[in-house]
Amino acid sequence: MKILTKTFKRNSTKNFVKRILILILSAILVCLLCACTKDAQTEGGDTQINGRSKEITDKSKQINDKDRDGTGKNTETDNNTAQQNNAENLSHKSGALHFLCGIDSNCSTENGYYYLTEETKKLRDENYATYLMYMDFATCQEIYLCSTAGCKHDTADCPAVFLYDDFPVSTTKLFVWKENLYILSREYDDDGGMYENVMSVGDTQPESSPAVLYKAKLDGTERKQIYTFDSDLTLEDMVVGDENGIYIITKKVCTDKAGTFSYMTSSERKLMFLDLESFNIKEICSMDFNDKISWNVTDCCGNFLILKGIDFGREISKDEKWNDDIYKSLYENSFDVYSILDLESGTVTEIYRGSNKYSHSSHVIGDILYLSSSENQNIEGLNIITGEKKTVCTLSQNLIMDVLGDMLCCRDWNLAGDFTWYFVDTKTGEIYHSSLVNKCNGWDLKFYAETASDVLVVNDYDAKKGSDESYEIYQMKYALISKEDLFSGKENYRKIKMIGTGQ
Repeated sequence: MKILTKTFKRNSTKNFVKRILILILSAILVCLLCACTKDAQTEGGDTQINGRSKEITDKSKQINDKDRDGTGKNTETDNNTAQQNNAENLSHKSGALHFLCGIDSNCSTENGYYYLTEETKKLRDENYATYLMYMDFATCQEIYLCSTAGCKHDTADCPAVFLYDDFPVSTTKLFVWKENLYILSREYDDDGGMYENVMSVGDTQPESSPAVLYKAKLDGTERKQIYTFDSDLTLEDMVVGDENGIYIITKKVCTDKAGTFSYMTSSERKLMFLDLESFNIKEICSMDFNDKISWNVTDCCGNFLILKGIDFGREISKDEKWNDDIYKSLYENSFDVYSILDLESGTVTEIYRGSNKYSHSSHVIGDILYLSSSENQNIEGLNIITGEKKTVCTLSQNLIMDVLGDMLCCRDWNLAGDFTWYFVDTKTGEIYHSSLVNKCNGWDLKFYAETASDVLVVNDYDAKKGSDESYEIYQMKYALISKEDLFSGKENYRKIKMIGTGQ
């Protein structure tokens, strides 16, 4: 149960490796049916959204208690088309949207950084748990998020203790909304996965625990369960909020067996709104817009959700999706498509498409969608509201990986060739090159949180290098650095005093 180390390996992730990862994941999932073990999550896609970061790969595919007050009933409608759903359900006014969390499970404020550990430890009563950790930016100190004097953090009474059975490892989400900390306990979303049948699992997904939403104060105290979702539903990673509550995507996932393999497929994929005052939930619209595109929410702007999908021109079969040669041909002839979903009218409007003969990257700042392609060296800004498009700068290292304030954080398209960062000021088009890299292995700095003036980075590891260029990570070293020093490449770090292994 106890996970002591992590192993990271820098390589070019190809389809074969991706398939192996899925097989490994599936084996772990099966083990969960038999014994208490650590969950794992694989993530893939042409662009992976990690809340605050993106990574480009070859394919675009995104590879618990009961409700305390009984309010966990979903109010869903069963309309024939997406437009009918929109007309009937879009009756509330959404305010300015904020992207609260994505694939990663951490969150931050101006004062500190929260995360759940991925390693589990045995408690005094023999149960296993993970821990809610907090890095205080003022003192540069990591702590268990517990203010109880003399607490040894080895019982469920400790506010920093999160029982393994109630909070699945790696998939539980954290976000801050209206000065409170929210914890969304949810199981792994294996939609789109494929695995070899190592044991019979029947025609449907094994029974799973419902997703549960908890609320706590920012210091971790007064944690309480506030909403329980339908146990038949799977929740996706994305959480977007406005002044009234949160938007999430729900769906039903089942197993479709074909020969010696099983495929995880979803249906009834819907955008839902949960009011965090009344705890009423309502359907906003179906996420199936009858256009043969599987849309993912990547960002938001004003009252718009930013959608991204792949247009193959038609639906592709499971066999085509999992045949590397066939899929490669289909993918190279497809298009990355960006659209906006207006939450007030329910309309979906395409704003950009680019050929997948080339790789793409993007990020939203304000009402501008910044775009780049390996086809050329331009970074372009597309105004989401007016449709106006202009070139921001020309830079060969124009792979947009992240944003910090008004800065685009860019890398070379050959990620293994150049680990340094290039920062583009979107206001002026000025380019800054920082030569700062990780001290342990020369890899790129990882950004984990941002304040008005500083960035929280991992700038070193306590690690052991293996013979195959992998690293066994014993501890991640965090530090704060001012944006000015980061952008100019000045090594002025303020180290975080760590007590755990990091995330």
